[in-house]
Amino acid sequence: MEGKRREEEGKTSDRIVHAAPRWLPRTFSFFLFPFSFGLAGCALNRSHLDRALMAGAGAPVRNEGVAEDYTVACPDVIELMAGARAEFNGPRAVGPDGSVDLGSLGRLRVEGARLSEVARRVAIRAGVSPNQVHVRVAEHNSQQIYLIGEVTGFQRAVAYCGPETVLDVLQRTGGLTPGAEPEPVYVIRSRVADGRPPEVVHVDLPAILMKKDERSNIRLQPFDQVFVGETRQSIVDRCIPPFMRPVYQTISGFRRPSARGIEELRN
Repeated sequence: MEGKRREEEGKTSDRIVHAAPRWLPRTFSFFLFPFSFGLAGCALNRSHLDRALMAGAGAPVRNEGVAEDYTVACPDVIELMAGARAEFNGPRAVGPDGSVDLGSLGRLRVEGARLSEVARRVAIRAGVSPNQVHVRVAEHNSQQIYLIGEVTGFQRAVAYCGPETVLDVLQRTGGLTPGAEPEPVYVIRSRVADGRPPEVVHVDLPAILMKKDERSNIRLQPFDQVFVGETRQSIVDRCIPPFMRPVYQTISGFRRPSARGIEELRN
């Protein structure tokens, strides 16, 4: 009798273990259903912002003069075109001493100079007209901007290429992740060198993209930090247990249900 009773208990426990995943998703979805519709609506609004962000409208006008305003530093690489003095043509790395090697003309200091000033110094050294000398930055290696939060490609440092706007940097670096919240976008600017506390500027991305209001689309400085917040849906999604995510994604509209998934929901 004792052996039979244990056998029956084992069968009952097996039924309980296998039954739990069938009622638990329904109960979970009952509580999550209203919340998921609100999140889906937010996702639709964000999709318009994402498309507007990557469209790049107005970028040529905003970026006019940005490259010329870049200041050269070690270990940037600049490319020279010196007209008739072909021996100076080609890339030149800015060394630790802030200078570039001009071969027979020695080293020329360019640290902290804008491209127009670099061209003027090269022209004087080479004995040619400044109009014949053209300089561009081939590799931006000396200064960075830090992307933090929900940005495409994960949090990382990217090259500072001049005083670009926040919008242009986000476009250049691939935009935002699906879990990004466009409202809390901030630029954090360190003021350590000035002995002042950091400056925090709110960037109204929806106003910039949808209303063409450029007031908060500030121009970045070297070593600025651009922070992009995370949506509630993304936060909730990370809190969902792995075995519940298919059900949650199906009812919230963030995943197209398969035939098998629909059948499971019906049962």
